[in-house]
Amino acid sequence: MMSSLTRTVYPMKVLKLAVACVFPLLGACSDYHYKNYQGDWAPEKMQPVDLSDNHPNAALVYFETFRVRELGVPFHRLVLATEVDGVALPGAGRRSILDVSGEQALKLAPGKHSLRWCNVSMNALGTGGAFCNKGADDVVFAGGQRYVVTFRMTASTKGYPGAYSVEYRTYSTIKNLDTQEVIFPLEGQGDG
Repeated sequence: MMSSLTRTVYPMKVLKLAVACVFPLLGACSDYHYKNYQGDWAPEKMQPVDLSDNHPNAALVYFETFRVRELGVPFHRLVLATEVDGVALPGAGRRSILDVSGEQALKLAPGKHSLRWCNVSMNALGTGGAFCNKGADDVVFAGGQRYVVTFRMTASTKGYPGAYSVEYRTYSTIKNLDTQEVIFPLEGQGDG
């Protein structure tokens, strides 16, 4: 009888010890953000890269950034611009699964532009990844307006324990922050 009681108590001690060790680690990471990118959505704090040739009525395009917790693990999810009108931004792109760079805000001359970006999801445990080469072609940006490129991610699990796979998909939009109009994707165009 004593040995079964010992078996029951032992796993509880291990569980308590694990929680005691991991809980402070997770609390310390609540401010996690990827590299030096802005972690919280505050467009007024973003410094746009001026690609408008100092146009007096430039459009501002922001790329979404937010932080979430999933199962107690802090994640930083953000969109990083990598290319404008077929020209790569300096230093932008994916060098490896965990090394992605780009811009969080752009200043563009009014008119049609094509954009490419990476949807990035990194976490405080040092894992994550990015879906790159997402984009929109020939999108019209009005002068003096502010826009945001957003993304959402879904995951679906197929299979059974021990033999399953997880499929991730990302969906992007471009929304005018001043009018709230979604300018990409247009109805019937599919997702970004």
